[in-house]
Amino acid sequence: MEQLVEAIVSGKAPPGTTLPSERDLVEQFGVGRSSVREALFALQKMGLIALSNGERAMVVEPTTSAVVKELAAPVRYFLSRPSGARDFQKAREFFEAGLARHAAKHRTAEDIARLEQALAANEAALGDIERFIDTDVAFHDVLAEIAGNPIFTALSTALSEWLRDQRRASVGRPGSPEAAIKAHARIFKAIVAGDPDAAEQAMRDHLNQVVDFYWAPEERGA
Repeated sequence: MEQLVEAIVSGKAPPGTTLPSERDLVEQFGVGRSSVREALFALQKMGLIALSNGERAMVVEPTTSAVVKELAAPVRYFLSRPSGARDFQKAREFFEAGLARHAAKHRTAEDIARLEQALAANEAALGDIERFIDTDVAFHDVLAEIAGNPIFTALSTALSEWLRDQRRASVGRPGSPEAAIKAHARIFKAIVAGDPDAAEQAMRDHLNQVVDFYWAPEERGA
């Protein structure tokens, strides 16, 4: 597997290259067929090759979403523990505060229009928890997209998916959806005004409020 990865990364086997057959790989590396298959499955999980029944593996262009997806299992482990959940909440605050700051500096008229549309959709979803969560995520995703960096977009999508259960628990608290709407509006206004300090602070206040809604019942011993 490591040798195949090196061939792909070095450019010896660029995207579009068809790898040798399993039989040829067995002979090339002097290992059993099961070892070859395990290596190919690992490369597929990494997003480096595509496997189809009856066809040889093909090298493909890796995507940021595939890279992030590989982290799903260990992330679930961390989130199953209070300390890990808090670490991810702080990581989200750090990441999204930066996105809000960047958006306030670099937003375009088109970005503002998309963000305003996402905010309106979020407000319209009040009363429907699942739809509210989806539109909440969409609002935050627009902020990541404004940066124009596919890694930021993939991380934003991954964080939203990983923390979806936390979002659901937080949104279920009385007053939480209304507070989120007000916070989103404050973030939006700061971005429109081109005030990076206000946008960053508004995002930090928003996410800290979300954390408070999430943990409050447990910390009261409920």
